[in-house]
Amino acid sequence: MTCGVCDFARLFNLANMAVGAASAGIEYASIGPQNWTDIPDIQTAALNDTGNYPGATAVASSFCACSVGGAHVDCQATCSSGTAEQYVQVSVTIPFVPIFNYPGLPNPISITQVACARVQ
Repeated sequence: MTCGVCDFARLFNLANMAVGAASAGIEYASIGPQNWTDIPDIQTAALNDTGNYPGATAVASSFCACSVGGAHVDCQATCSSGTAEQYVQVSVTIPFVPIFNYPGLPNPISITQVACARVQ
């Protein structure tokens, strides 16, 4: 039973790692305008925060919208509220391979965390 508890503790530890890595990618993007669309370096910043964990992946994207949660628009678009707002989104996925096989759970388990922030 103790091993099962430790196994799930590892799962939550990796989930926290994925949250931190996605946030690190957003922080890198928010440094300045030159970083907003620097997708490869945003992804690298996120992966570096995982300590280059084996199998970890990061996918970043940059998009514009006229309002929070609104449809994506061209970044040069004119919106009723003024100019389009630019956002960066980072998704980090880390594979978790449990010590034991648990009935009903896939092996490996993909842990994915997403962070999104307005940069302009």
